Amino acid sequence: MALMWAITIGFIVSLGLVGFMLVHFLKGAMDSRDSTTVDRIQSDSKEK
Repeated sequence: MALMWAITIGFIVSLGLVGFMLVHFLKGAMDSRDSTTVDRIQSDSKEK
């Protein structure tokens, strides 16, 4: 019974670590501040 609990808790911790790493690296790769330096939004006054 103790082995089952140890495996279950270890599995949950492993899923948590994988989820944390996924979110951490995706947030770094999808930096929203970087999009304004690459694709600047043209103002309406320049289009006229």
